[in-house]
Amino acid sequence: MQYLFVGAGQAGTQIVDQIFAHDNIDLRAEPLAFNSTIQDLERLNNVPQDRWYGVSESKGLISGTVRGFEEQVTGGFGQTPTKADRVMRRNEGEVHRVLDEVYEELEADPSTLQYAFVFLGLGGGTGCGIAPHLARQIRSYASSEMDIVSVAVLPNTKLVNQGAQMDDDTAVDNQIQQCENTVFGLDNLEEEVESILLVDNQRLALDVAESNEYSDYNRYVADAFLDIVLGAERERTDDNLDVQMQDVDLQDLIRFIDGDGFRAGYATLGRGVRQTESLLGYLLPGSFGRQPIRETGLIADSIDKQTLDGFSPSDATSAVAVTQAPGWCWDEKQISLGSVYDELGYYCANVNAGWAVTNRNLASVTTAFGFDREDIGRIAEIERIAEREEPA
Repeated sequence: MQYLFVGAGQAGTQIVDQIFAHDNIDLRAEPLAFNSTIQDLERLNNVPQDRWYGVSESKGLISGTVRGFEEQVTGGFGQTPTKADRVMRRNEGEVHRVLDEVYEELEADPSTLQYAFVFLGLGGGTGCGIAPHLARQIRSYASSEMDIVSVAVLPNTKLVNQGAQMDDDTAVDNQIQQCENTVFGLDNLEEEVESILLVDNQRLALDVAESNEYSDYNRYVADAFLDIVLGAERERTDDNLDVQMQDVDLQDLIRFIDGDGFRAGYATLGRGVRQTESLLGYLLPGSFGRQPIRETGLIADSIDKQTLDGFSPSDATSAVAVTQAPGWCWDEKQISLGSVYDELGYYCANVNAGWAVTNRNLASVTTAFGFDREDIGRIAEIERIAEREEPA
Protein backbone atom coordinates (compact mmCIF):
# COMPACT_ATOMS: atom_id res chain seq x y z
CA MET A 1 0.00 0.00 0.00
CA GLN A 2 1.53 3.30 -1.14
CA TYR A 3 -1.13 5.74 0.04
CA LEU A 4 -3.52 6.11 2.95
CA PHE A 5 -6.60 8.32 2.49
CA VAL A 6 -8.14 9.34 5.80
CA GLY A 7 -11.45 11.19 6.05
CA ALA A 8 -12.19 13.04 9.30
CA GLY A 9 -15.70 14.33 9.93
CA GLN A 10 -18.51 14.83 7.43
CA ALA A 11 -16.70 16.87 4.78
CA GLY A 12 -13.51 14.81 4.93
CA THR A 13 -15.22 11.43 4.65
CA GLN A 14 -17.38 12.61 1.75
CA ILE A 15 -14.35 13.66 -0.32
CA VAL A 16 -12.58 10.37 0.40
CA ASP A 17 -15.74 8.57 -0.68
CA GLN A 18 -15.67 10.41 -4.01
CA ILE A 19 -11.99 9.52 -4.49
CA PHE A 20 -12.72 5.82 -4.06
CA ALA A 21 -15.46 5.99 -6.67
CA HIS A 22 -12.61 5.98 -9.23
CA ASP A 23 -11.52 2.72 -10.82
CA ASN A 24 -8.43 0.95 -9.48
CA ILE A 25 -7.66 3.51 -6.77
CA ASP A 26 -7.93 0.71 -4.21
CA LEU A 27 -4.94 -1.02 -5.84
CA ARG A 28 -2.66 1.76 -4.58
CA ALA A 29 -4.49 3.16 -1.58
CA GLU A 30 -6.61 2.33 1.42
CA PRO A 31 -9.44 4.49 2.84
CA LEU A 32 -10.28 5.17 6.48
CA ALA A 33 -13.32 7.15 7.63
CA PHE A 34 -13.57 8.67 11.11
CA ASN A 35 -16.76 10.41 12.25
CA SER A 36 -18.87 10.95 15.31
CA THR A 37 -22.29 10.54 13.68
CA ILE A 38 -23.51 7.27 12.20
CA GLN A 39 -25.78 9.05 9.71
CA ASP A 40 -22.79 10.62 7.93
CA LEU A 41 -20.94 7.31 7.76
CA GLU A 42 -23.99 5.55 6.34
CA ARG A 43 -23.98 8.01 3.42
CA LEU A 44 -20.63 6.62 2.21
CA ASN A 45 -20.96 4.51 -0.92
CA ASN A 46 -17.34 3.62 -1.69
CA VAL A 47 -15.67 3.28 1.71
CA PRO A 48 -16.59 -0.15 3.13
CA GLN A 49 -17.99 -0.45 6.65
CA ASP A 50 -14.90 -2.24 7.92
CA ARG A 51 -13.03 1.01 7.28
CA TRP A 52 -15.48 3.12 9.30
CA TYR A 53 -14.49 4.27 12.78
CA GLY A 54 -16.86 6.04 15.10
CA VAL A 55 -15.54 8.66 17.50
CA SER A 56 -17.31 8.36 20.83
CA GLU A 57 -16.84 10.71 23.78
CA SER A 58 -17.19 7.82 26.21
CA LYS A 59 -15.71 4.87 24.30
CA GLY A 60 -13.06 6.32 21.99
CA LEU A 61 -12.69 4.82 18.50
CA ILE A 62 -15.20 2.13 17.57
CA SER A 63 -14.90 -0.07 14.48
CA GLY A 64 -17.82 -0.07 12.06
CA THR A 65 -17.94 -3.87 12.29
CA VAL A 66 -18.49 -3.95 16.06
CA ARG A 67 -21.88 -5.23 17.10
CA GLY A 68 -24.06 -2.35 18.26
CA PHE A 69 -21.95 0.20 16.36
CA GLU A 70 -25.05 2.24 15.53
CA GLU A 71 -26.01 2.59 19.17
CA GLN A 72 -22.51 3.50 20.33
CA VAL A 73 -21.84 6.27 17.78
CA THR A 74 -24.67 8.56 18.63
CA GLY A 75 -23.82 12.02 18.13
CA GLY A 76 -21.26 14.67 17.01
CA PHE A 77 -19.48 17.40 18.87
CA GLY A 78 -21.85 20.29 18.18
CA GLN A 79 -19.40 22.33 16.06
CA THR A 80 -17.01 22.36 19.03
CA PRO A 81 -13.61 21.06 17.91
CA THR A 82 -12.14 21.46 21.40
CA LYS A 83 -14.43 18.62 22.57
CA ALA A 84 -13.27 16.36 19.75
CA ASP A 85 -9.69 17.40 20.46
CA ARG A 86 -10.02 16.33 24.11
CA VAL A 87 -11.54 12.97 23.16
CA MET A 88 -8.69 12.23 20.76
CA ARG A 89 -6.07 13.27 23.31
CA ARG A 90 -7.45 10.57 25.60
CA ASN A 91 -7.63 7.99 22.82
CA GLU A 92 -4.65 8.69 20.54
CA GLY A 93 -3.28 5.19 21.10
CA GLU A 94 -6.43 3.79 19.52
CA VAL A 95 -5.22 5.04 16.12
CA HIS A 96 -2.31 2.58 16.29
CA ARG A 97 -4.79 -0.22 17.00
CA VAL A 98 -6.80 0.80 13.94
CA LEU A 99 -3.70 0.78 11.75
CA ASP A 100 -2.63 -2.59 13.16
CA GLU A 101 -5.99 -4.02 12.07
CA VAL A 102 -5.67 -2.57 8.58
CA TYR A 103 -2.10 -3.69 7.96
CA GLU A 104 -2.69 -7.14 9.40
CA GLU A 105 -5.69 -7.65 7.13
CA LEU A 106 -3.76 -6.43 4.09
CA GLU A 107 -0.65 -8.39 5.10
CA ALA A 108 1.27 -5.21 4.34
CA ASP A 109 4.37 -3.59 5.76
CA PRO A 110 3.80 -0.11 7.27
CA SER A 111 7.17 0.98 5.89
CA THR A 112 5.68 0.81 2.37
CA LEU A 113 3.42 3.75 3.17
CA GLN A 114 4.81 6.70 1.21
CA TYR A 115 2.16 9.33 1.80
CA ALA A 116 -0.90 9.78 3.96
CA PHE A 117 -3.64 12.26 3.05
CA VAL A 118 -5.98 13.57 5.74
CA PHE A 119 -9.23 15.21 4.62
CA LEU A 120 -11.37 17.40 6.86
CA GLY A 121 -13.76 20.31 7.09
CA LEU A 122 -12.36 23.19 9.11
CA GLY A 123 -15.65 24.78 10.13
CA GLY A 124 -17.15 21.89 12.08
CA GLY A 125 -16.31 20.04 15.26
CA THR A 126 -15.26 16.46 14.53
CA GLY A 127 -12.88 16.74 11.58
CA CYS A 128 -11.34 19.97 12.81
CA GLY A 129 -10.70 18.50 16.26
CA ILE A 130 -9.46 15.00 15.40
CA ALA A 131 -7.48 15.48 12.15
CA PRO A 132 -4.23 16.76 13.74
CA HIS A 133 -4.22 13.76 16.11
CA LEU A 134 -4.80 11.33 13.25
CA ALA A 135 -1.92 12.83 11.28
CA ARG A 136 0.46 12.68 14.25
CA GLN A 137 -0.38 9.07 15.10
CA ILE A 138 -0.16 7.88 11.48
CA ARG A 139 3.34 9.34 11.25
CA SER A 140 4.45 7.77 14.53
CA TYR A 141 3.06 4.41 13.40
CA ALA A 142 4.47 4.31 9.88
CA SER A 143 7.61 6.43 9.65
CA SER A 144 8.87 9.76 10.91
CA GLU A 145 10.20 10.32 7.37
CA MET A 146 6.88 9.91 5.58
CA ASP A 147 4.93 12.90 4.24
CA ILE A 148 1.41 13.81 5.27
CA VAL A 149 -0.75 16.14 3.22
CA SER A 150 -4.05 17.54 4.44
CA VAL A 151 -6.99 18.58 2.28
CA ALA A 152 -8.92 21.10 4.36
CA VAL A 153 -12.29 22.70 3.56
CA LEU A 154 -12.78 26.37 4.41
CA PRO A 155 -16.27 27.52 5.48
CA ASN A 156 -18.54 29.80 3.50
CA THR A 157 -18.60 33.26 5.13
CA LYS A 158 -20.89 35.15 2.75
CA LEU A 159 -23.57 35.69 5.39
CA VAL A 160 -21.05 37.31 7.73
CA ASN A 161 -19.78 39.57 4.97
CA GLN A 162 -23.38 40.64 4.28
CA GLY A 163 -24.27 40.71 7.99
CA ALA A 164 -25.54 44.29 8.02
CA GLN A 165 -28.29 43.32 5.57
CA MET A 166 -29.14 39.94 7.13
CA ASP A 167 -32.05 39.32 9.49
CA ASP A 168 -30.97 35.83 10.57
CA ASP A 169 -28.46 36.58 13.32
CA THR A 170 -28.26 32.87 14.21
CA ALA A 171 -26.89 32.02 10.76
CA VAL A 172 -24.35 34.84 11.00
CA ASP A 173 -23.24 33.68 14.46
CA ASN A 174 -22.90 30.15 13.10
CA GLN A 175 -20.50 31.32 10.39
CA ILE A 176 -18.48 33.29 12.93
CA GLN A 177 -18.19 30.10 14.99
CA GLN A 178 -17.03 28.23 11.88
CA CYS A 179 -14.29 30.83 11.37
CA GLU A 180 -13.14 30.41 14.97
CA ASN A 181 -13.03 26.65 14.39
CA THR A 182 -11.04 27.16 11.19
CA VAL A 183 -8.30 29.16 12.90
CA PHE A 184 -8.14 26.55 15.69
CA GLY A 185 -7.91 23.74 13.12
CA LEU A 186 -5.28 25.35 10.91
CA ASP A 187 -3.05 26.30 13.83
CA ASN A 188 -3.05 22.70 15.10
CA LEU A 189 -2.86 21.10 11.66
CA GLU A 190 0.21 23.10 10.63
CA GLU A 191 2.20 21.38 13.37
CA GLU A 192 1.45 17.88 12.06
CA VAL A 193 1.45 17.96 8.24
CA GLU A 194 3.77 19.06 5.46
CA SER A 195 1.21 20.75 3.24
CA ILE A 196 -2.41 21.87 3.36
CA LEU A 197 -4.51 21.89 0.17
CA LEU A 198 -7.39 24.31 0.56
CA VAL A 199 -10.91 23.71 -0.68
CA ASP A 200 -13.13 26.75 -0.21
CA ASN A 201 -16.89 26.34 0.20
CA GLN A 202 -17.22 30.01 -0.64
CA ARG A 203 -16.74 28.96 -4.26
CA LEU A 204 -20.24 27.50 -4.05
CA ALA A 205 -23.36 29.56 -4.50
CA LEU A 206 -24.88 30.48 -1.16
CA ASP A 207 -28.18 28.63 -1.74
CA VAL A 208 -26.29 25.50 -2.82
CA ALA A 209 -24.06 25.65 0.21
CA GLU A 210 -27.03 26.03 2.54
CA SER A 211 -28.82 23.02 1.05
CA ASN A 212 -25.77 20.76 1.51
CA GLU A 213 -25.57 19.93 -2.21
CA TYR A 214 -21.83 19.40 -2.23
CA SER A 215 -21.52 16.20 -4.25
CA ASP A 216 -20.53 17.81 -7.57
CA TYR A 217 -17.95 19.99 -5.86
CA ASN A 218 -16.53 17.01 -3.96
CA ARG A 219 -16.28 15.09 -7.23
CA TYR A 220 -14.40 17.97 -8.84
CA VAL A 221 -12.00 18.13 -5.88
CA ALA A 222 -11.48 14.35 -6.00
CA ASP A 223 -10.67 14.43 -9.74
CA ALA A 224 -8.21 17.31 -9.40
CA PHE A 225 -6.58 15.79 -6.34
CA LEU A 226 -6.03 12.41 -8.02
CA ASP A 227 -4.54 14.09 -11.09
CA ILE A 228 -1.93 15.80 -8.91
CA VAL A 229 -1.23 12.89 -6.56
CA LEU A 230 -1.16 10.01 -9.04
CA GLY A 231 -0.19 12.05 -12.11
CA ALA A 232 0.85 9.91 -15.06
CA GLU A 233 0.39 6.72 -13.02
CA ARG A 234 -3.35 7.28 -13.07
CA GLU A 235 -3.40 6.96 -16.87
CA ARG A 236 -1.09 3.97 -17.40
CA THR A 237 -2.88 1.27 -19.41
CA ASP A 238 -1.85 -1.74 -21.50
CA ASP A 239 -1.96 0.51 -24.57
CA ASN A 240 0.61 2.99 -23.32
CA LEU A 241 2.92 1.06 -20.98
CA ASP A 242 5.80 1.69 -23.39
CA VAL A 243 5.19 5.45 -23.34
CA GLN A 244 7.64 7.31 -21.10
CA MET A 245 5.15 9.54 -19.31
CA GLN A 246 6.38 12.07 -16.77
CA ASP A 247 5.17 12.25 -13.17
CA VAL A 248 5.24 15.40 -11.09
CA ASP A 249 7.28 15.59 -7.92
CA LEU A 250 4.92 15.77 -4.96
CA GLN A 251 7.59 17.58 -3.00
CA ASP A 252 6.72 20.72 -4.95
CA LEU A 253 3.41 20.65 -3.08
CA ILE A 254 4.71 19.39 0.21
CA ARG A 255 7.80 21.20 1.41
CA PHE A 256 7.84 24.95 1.89
CA ILE A 257 10.52 26.75 3.91
CA ASP A 258 10.06 30.36 5.04
CA GLY A 259 12.13 32.76 7.07
CA ASP A 260 10.76 31.41 10.36
CA GLY A 261 11.94 27.87 9.66
CA PHE A 262 9.89 24.83 8.68
CA ARG A 263 6.12 25.16 8.59
CA ALA A 264 3.32 23.70 6.52
CA GLY A 265 2.82 25.15 3.06
CA TYR A 266 -0.54 25.84 1.47
CA ALA A 267 -1.86 25.09 -1.99
CA THR A 268 -5.02 25.30 -4.08
CA LEU A 269 -6.28 23.07 -6.90
CA GLY A 270 -7.90 23.72 -10.27
CA ARG A 271 -8.77 21.64 -13.32
CA GLY A 272 -9.51 22.65 -16.90
CA VAL A 273 -11.10 20.00 -19.15
CA ARG A 274 -12.11 19.97 -22.84
CA GLN A 275 -13.58 17.27 -25.06
CA THR A 276 -11.16 16.32 -27.84
CA GLU A 277 -13.77 14.88 -30.20
CA SER A 278 -17.20 16.02 -31.32
CA LEU A 279 -20.13 13.61 -31.77
CA LEU A 280 -18.84 12.88 -35.29
CA GLY A 281 -15.56 11.73 -33.79
CA TYR A 282 -17.37 9.19 -31.63
CA LEU A 283 -19.22 7.77 -34.65
CA LEU A 284 -16.37 7.66 -37.18
CA PRO A 285 -12.80 6.47 -36.52
CA GLY A 286 -9.72 8.48 -37.42
CA SER A 287 -9.42 12.23 -37.38
CA PHE A 288 -13.09 13.05 -38.03
CA GLY A 289 -14.58 15.36 -35.47
CA ARG A 290 -11.38 16.16 -33.61
CA GLN A 291 -11.58 19.40 -31.68
CA PRO A 292 -8.67 21.87 -31.61
CA ILE A 293 -7.08 21.92 -28.15
CA ARG A 294 -4.63 24.42 -26.68
CA GLU A 295 -2.94 24.13 -23.32
CA THR A 296 -3.25 27.87 -22.73
CA GLY A 297 -7.04 27.61 -22.65
CA LEU A 298 -6.93 24.62 -20.34
CA ILE A 299 -4.56 26.42 -17.97
CA ALA A 300 -6.81 29.49 -17.99
CA ASP A 301 -9.77 27.28 -17.10
CA SER A 302 -7.85 25.64 -14.29
CA ILE A 303 -6.94 29.06 -12.87
CA ASP A 304 -10.56 30.21 -13.05
CA LYS A 305 -11.65 27.05 -11.20
CA GLN A 306 -9.13 27.09 -8.35
CA THR A 307 -10.56 25.88 -5.05
CA LEU A 308 -10.05 29.21 -3.28
CA ASP A 309 -12.21 32.29 -3.35
CA GLY A 310 -10.27 35.41 -4.35
CA PHE A 311 -7.45 33.31 -5.78
CA SER A 312 -4.59 35.19 -7.47
CA PRO A 313 -1.84 33.14 -9.18
CA SER A 314 0.53 36.09 -8.95
CA ASP A 315 0.66 35.61 -5.16
CA ALA A 316 1.85 32.01 -5.50
CA THR A 317 5.35 30.83 -4.65
CA SER A 318 5.18 27.68 -6.82
CA ALA A 319 3.02 25.83 -9.31
CA VAL A 320 2.55 22.20 -10.32
CA ALA A 321 0.66 21.00 -13.39
CA VAL A 322 -0.41 17.63 -14.76
CA THR A 323 -1.47 17.58 -18.42
CA GLN A 324 -3.44 14.65 -19.84
CA ALA A 325 -4.56 14.19 -23.43
CA PRO A 326 -5.00 11.48 -26.11
CA GLY A 327 -1.88 10.48 -28.00
CA TRP A 328 -2.83 12.38 -31.16
CA CYS A 329 -2.88 15.69 -29.24
CA TRP A 330 0.76 15.16 -28.34
CA ASP A 331 1.73 13.79 -31.78
CA GLU A 332 0.16 16.73 -33.60
CA LYS A 333 1.60 19.19 -31.05
CA GLN A 334 -1.85 20.37 -30.05
CA ILE A 335 -0.37 20.39 -26.55
CA SER A 336 3.23 21.10 -25.55
CA LEU A 337 4.70 20.57 -22.10
CA GLY A 338 7.09 23.45 -22.77
CA SER A 339 4.14 25.77 -23.24
CA VAL A 340 2.72 24.63 -19.90
CA TYR A 341 6.01 25.58 -18.21
CA ASP A 342 6.06 28.94 -19.99
CA GLU A 343 2.46 29.77 -19.13
CA LEU A 344 2.81 28.93 -15.43
CA GLY A 345 6.24 30.55 -15.29
CA TYR A 346 4.55 33.85 -16.03
CA TYR A 347 3.14 33.74 -12.49
CA CYS A 348 5.94 32.14 -10.46
CA ALA A 349 9.50 30.94 -10.96
CA ASN A 350 9.18 27.54 -9.25
CA VAL A 351 7.23 25.35 -11.71
CA ASN A 352 7.05 21.60 -12.18
CA ALA A 353 4.90 19.73 -14.71
CA GLY A 354 4.06 16.18 -15.69
CA TRP A 355 2.16 14.68 -18.58
CA ALA A 356 0.22 11.55 -19.48
CA VAL A 357 -1.41 9.92 -22.49
CA THR A 358 -5.05 9.07 -21.84
CA ASN A 359 -7.43 6.82 -23.74
CA ARG A 360 -10.32 9.11 -22.89
CA ASN A 361 -11.57 11.69 -25.39
CA LEU A 362 -10.67 14.46 -22.97
CA ALA A 363 -7.75 16.80 -22.53
CA SER A 364 -7.09 18.33 -19.14
CA VAL A 365 -4.62 20.48 -17.25
CA THR A 366 -4.77 20.25 -13.47
CA THR A 367 -2.80 22.85 -11.55
CA ALA A 368 -1.86 23.37 -7.93
CA PHE A 369 -0.47 26.70 -6.76
CA GLY A 370 1.59 26.91 -3.57
CA PHE A 371 1.37 29.77 -1.06
CA ASP A 372 2.63 30.88 2.29
CA ARG A 373 -0.20 31.27 4.79
CA GLU A 374 0.28 35.00 5.21
CA ASP A 375 -0.23 35.52 1.46
CA ILE A 376 -3.72 33.97 1.40
CA GLY A 377 -6.36 36.67 1.65
CA ARG A 378 -9.17 34.23 2.46
CA ILE A 379 -7.39 33.00 5.57
CA ALA A 380 -6.79 36.60 6.65
CA GLU A 381 -10.50 37.29 6.14
CA ILE A 382 -11.47 34.23 8.22
CA GLU A 383 -9.04 35.27 10.97
CA ARG A 384 -10.60 38.74 11.01
CA ILE A 385 -14.10 37.30 11.31
CA ALA A 386 -12.96 34.93 14.08
CA GLU A 387 -11.64 37.93 16.00
CA ARG A 388 -14.93 39.75 15.28
CA GLU A 389 -13.08 42.65 13.73
CA GLU A 390 -14.72 45.05 11.29
CA PRO A 391 -13.53 44.98 7.64
CA ALA A 392 -10.60 47.31 6.93
